Amino acid sequence: MNLRRFIQIYAVAGLLALAVFWAFYSQRLLKKLEEETLFRSRLYASYIRSLASPETQMLLENLLFEEIVSQVDFPVVITDSAGNPQSFRNVPVRDTVPEALPRFIQKLDREHEPIPIRAVIPLLDSLSQDTVRLDTLTLSVLHYGLPKSWTMLQYFPLIQISFIVLFVILGFVFIVASSRREQEKLWVALARETAHQLGTPVSSLLGWSELIRPKLDAEASKEIVADLERIKGILDRFARIGDKPRLEPHEIEPIISQTVRFMQHRAPSRIDFEVEVSGNARLLMDPTLISWTLENLIRNSIDAIGRKSGKITVAGKKAEKGNNYEITITDTGTGIQVKHARDVFRTGFSTKQHGWGIGLALSRRVIQQLHHGKLRVKSSRPGKTVLSILLRIWQE
Repeated sequence: MNLRRFIQIYAVAGLLALAVFWAFYSQRLLKKLEEETLFRSRLYASYIRSLASPETQMLLENLLFEEIVSQVDFPVVITDSAGNPQSFRNVPVRDTVPEALPRFIQKLDREHEPIPIRAVIPLLDSLSQDTVRLDTLTLSVLHYGLPKSWTMLQYFPLIQISFIVLFVILGFVFIVASSRREQEKLWVALARETAHQLGTPVSSLLGWSELIRPKLDAEASKEIVADLERIKGILDRFARIGDKPRLEPHEIEPIISQTVRFMQHRAPSRIDFEVEVSGNARLLMDPTLISWTLENLIRNSIDAIGRKSGKITVAGKKAEKGNNYEITITDTGTGIQVKHARDVFRTGFSTKQHGWGIGLALSRRVIQQLHHGKLRVKSSRPGKTVLSILLRIWQE
């Protein structure tokens, strides 16, 4: 297990343990608060009961009201023995109307069992006036609920866990994105280093080609120089992958036509090419990088067709929505499997036996990050795959 993996597991386990601890601690607070509310409710009932005793009325009235009743922060409703409301405290305004108060009392009773307020009444003999027995009389009933702070604490663990889960998800997304960025940087560095290492030999070959040109057939010499110039151009593109592009307004139709013509000349003869540009447009772009991207997508289409006969169509037109220009590359190859649809542009992914998985990833980087456009698989099935490039049309 590497260090990064260990840190990820440790962080997730630590956050989960913290969430469990918070949930347990909050539940203890809730239980304590509920018990305290019950205790204070019973004291409140004792206060009401004491009012029936003249001997202790003044003393208990002052003490209990100042210390307990005035500090009650939960809803309380007192009814008579028949259930008729007599007084209330901390009841929402909307529930104080006569029609709503009985429903509010029922709600309180569902939360807690009401507390009866009873008084002991001595029964006297009619002749001797001696106490015969003691009787208990229900004076009123106290209905009580829980304070708002209890409700807040009840949902507090859920809020905590939600925040922790969100934190973990965001952390995971950040780690994955960071890993992908590091991977992209590695491939970009590899591309630039490759261009740097091959740049000198290619320049040397160009010099040698000039020396041996008189000894070669004119057509062969022309093709050799053209290919070397092309290789030099490709190396230049690789060297500029990580640099800020030189975006300038250029017409897109010549770039499409020239790129398709170049690839057609070097593709197998069994593959037909067709260009369908219905409207030219000036785009703010780096023509070298756009041409390289088209070459790369066409090369993938050639690989998808394989050894069979096929057709590649490169079309360009103004997009139906927005001020965009759409370039589509359609081939009659094997198509992209559903399970690979999300991975074709991922760095390092390739279905080829010796593929590096950087062509489409760099193509998407050129279009989306450097040109602020969009590259996607528009549709794919056996016999027809359509890749789409969207670029903004330049306006003066």
